[in-house]
Amino acid sequence: MQLSRLTVQSAIRTGCIRFYSQTGDTIPATDSSAAATADVRHPAKSKLGGRNFVDYMRCTAIGGAGGNGCVSFFRDTMVANGPPNGGNGGNGGSVWLEVDDNETSLSCVKRQLKARSGGNGQGKSMHGAGGKDLTVKVPKGTIVREIMPEQSPTSEIPEKGFLNTLVNEIERDQREYRQSKESWFVHYPQWEDRNELSKVRLPPEFKAFKWELDHPQQLHIDLTEQGQRALVARGGLGGLGNPHFISPTERQPHYALRGLPGQRRIIELELKTIADVGLVGMPNAGKSTFLSAVSNAHPKIAPYPFTTLNPYIGTVDFRDTFQLTIADIPGLVPGAHKNIGLGHSFLRHIERSRVLVYIVDVSGEAPWNDLLALQQELDLYHKGLSSRPSLVIANKADTGEVARKNFEQWQQQTSIPLIPISAKFRKNILKATHAIRQLVDQ
Repeated sequence: MQLSRLTVQSAIRTGCIRFYSQTGDTIPATDSSAAATADVRHPAKSKLGGRNFVDYMRCTAIGGAGGNGCVSFFRDTMVANGPPNGGNGGNGGSVWLEVDDNETSLSCVKRQLKARSGGNGQGKSMHGAGGKDLTVKVPKGTIVREIMPEQSPTSEIPEKGFLNTLVNEIERDQREYRQSKESWFVHYPQWEDRNELSKVRLPPEFKAFKWELDHPQQLHIDLTEQGQRALVARGGLGGLGNPHFISPTERQPHYALRGLPGQRRIIELELKTIADVGLVGMPNAGKSTFLSAVSNAHPKIAPYPFTTLNPYIGTVDFRDTFQLTIADIPGLVPGAHKNIGLGHSFLRHIERSRVLVYIVDVSGEAPWNDLLALQQELDLYHKGLSSRPSLVIANKADTGEVARKNFEQWQQQTSIPLIPISAKFRKNILKATHAIRQLVDQ
């Protein structure tokens, strides 16, 4: 089979042809232009935008605009002045958030969530196509809050320029919504000054939607169930064609209704991990090692502080098919309630845990002071958080005589359940998991 020179060059450029030497080794195809190397892409990194775990972000949700109605009249060889036959515009798409258990981070949520606009109406009573809804998958435990234009940005988010730009856009759109009634209509060519619109009544659904745009209700939604959906930006209504404005006094209306713009909201998304048990401890206390020993999770484990930089959730399976989820929270340091260390970024993930398990390195000096420091940080961040059902896992209890003496002394002066374990060698793990289950069942 003979191939043209252009076909061969195109196949080489797209990687469809490979050359082989007599020894069977692949000889890479070369091209004089740099276009061949430009086609190499990294979809995973591009999809995430270079971001890793994200549990707090702000974005803007924009509903699709409705299509305009059409001003058209039936014309035929024997019909000079036929009746109006303009089609309606399609409704704009809406923006939805939907809970998906497969999502664990907000990293794939874009800064701008915009649904598609509806199509314009056409002649011969052809209506415009409706805009497609935009559904964004978010993890379970996502809280959706709307930021009103009059609210000032908080110090936690350093995106003041981005937020001010969005606020200015919303205020500009609101001014456009309040324009005179004439701007709501599409006119037949050269009929802008001849159309009498003073007595035209707008459809009630258009008035209601316009009032909703001018008086938005602030959103505050907690997404906690699989498949739960939340409407964050409603699409605009499609305009009506000129047949809808026929009246006894107006048989040939030369105007149609424009489509309405979709809602535009600035929303903040905050992820609070939902788990039955939350692991709390100082850095390098062995939380990740304990989680990997009792569950199916595989967090990073290393002999230095702050190995865990984002929460991990593992599932513990019991023989009677009972399951419970455990969340590994990055290590806390004194002053975490003031956003020192990882601070507020991960303290929020403890709020939803029903049971708190303190992982304490019992081989250190005065390990009971670590427990007091952890409880104090939790109470300073959220009053009463440390009063939830809890127990203490005394990790590294097999490291020497110091650990044994500390455990015996600590056991005599505390009323909190204290269980010695060795997470690294998986000693006494079964007793710890059954004690955790008893607290969860209560």
